[in-house]
Amino acid sequence: MQRISLALLASGFLPFFFISFASAGSVSFSLTDADGMEHTSADLSRSKATVLMFVATDCPNSNTYAPVLARLYRAYSPRGVAFFNVYSDPSESASTVRKHDSDFETPFAALLDPQQTLARQTGARSTPEVVILGPAGQELYRGRIDNRFVDFGKTRYQPTENDLDEALDAVMQGKAVPHPVTRTLGCAIPGLN
Repeated sequence: MQRISLALLASGFLPFFFISFASAGSVSFSLTDADGMEHTSADLSRSKATVLMFVATDCPNSNTYAPVLARLYRAYSPRGVAFFNVYSDPSESASTVRKHDSDFETPFAALLDPQQTLARQTGARSTPEVVILGPAGQELYRGRIDNRFVDFGKTRYQPTENDLDEALDAVMQGKAVPHPVTRTLGCAIPGLN
């Protein structure tokens, strides 16, 4: 897979800014969730779309979005959209992930991606980073949830662009996502940068 990555390292909790361009294709995976249930790329065909949220237990940026993602789950899951948190840090255990998702009241399953299968195939490099996949595993959107994080140390009180919500609306209407790749600002996924 060819990628062009642009990364800026800042101090503190190792935030990164990324724009990655992954080659077209579909993902192929078989991963277990934090409760031991297996999920595969074949499951994608059961949903109109699948939202993968790359998160980390110790990333303040991704933790900030827990309520937003729960709201989007409640709005879109009845319409046939599947949601998963994806933990691609090999050091995160199932018990740590279960506790994290319980603490943040996450209403959907958490996939463990210790070999970074999904992160590598989708081009995800930071948390939070979202990927929307179609029923055949094709990438429809990759990027930020919204534009709350402007730059390192600069945050908006309220976002002015809700990229994930807009992308899901387009997908549900059978339209192309207007901005299929947006820049993310967050914590690096260990070992991928």
